[in-house]
Amino acid sequence: MNNKIFAVNLAVPVFVILVIALIAGCFRLKKKESVKGELFDSFVKDWKDGEKNPEAGEKETFFRKFFKLFVQSYEYEQYKESSNKLTYYFYKLLVLFIVLCIPFLVLFLITRKEWILNDSEWNDIYLYTVILVPLIFAYLVNKYIKIRQYREIWFRHLRNRHYLESRMMEFVKDYELKKEGLNPDGKGSTFESLKIDFINDVCGFWKTAASEISVSAGAKEENIFEDMGSLFGK
Repeated sequence: MNNKIFAVNLAVPVFVILVIALIAGCFRLKKKESVKGELFDSFVKDWKDGEKNPEAGEKETFFRKFFKLFVQSYEYEQYKESSNKLTYYFYKLLVLFIVLCIPFLVLFLITRKEWILNDSEWNDIYLYTVILVPLIFAYLVNKYIKIRQYREIWFRHLRNRHYLESRMMEFVKDYELKKEGLNPDGKGSTFESLKIDFINDVCGFWKTAASEISVSAGAKEENIFEDMGSLFGK
């Protein structure tokens, strides 16, 4: 096998994996951003409805201060979700690529063994090294993913974002109903009371979410043989 065939054998798996990841990622991002934008714009419009911008030297109202903090936390959830998701998939694709390259490396060495080995001797140590080194590197990458907990962080921020968006949707619904003269069931009688309910719900969610973070789960050390067996697992 010449160098051109060897290069093609290495390039094809990489190209296929990157194309699949790119296509899947583009569709997800396009769909997600269109929904986020419309919902968030409606929420901002309703929250700021009737409020006046503070004049120079005038203190901001409580609702305006909380709104700024909420927007920052919402943008942070979006950023942490997308960044950890992309990082997780990048490292997992890297592990897959390394493992897929091993058969091609072995085949290349076997077909070129008269160049590598001395006469009729077969250098087993060299062949084992070519197999074990990529596997060890793939294991270390997979271990790094577990230590950094990219997948767990990704899903945690995904859950947080879903809650914030569902609560924004509920606020928009209640606010628009009240503007039409309809009183939402179990809701406050004024626009300000709707905002207070929203603030209390969001603060209560953050308190619950913080208490669910398990320190013991992050401190647990996995068995090395279990890690090798779950190379493509979580």
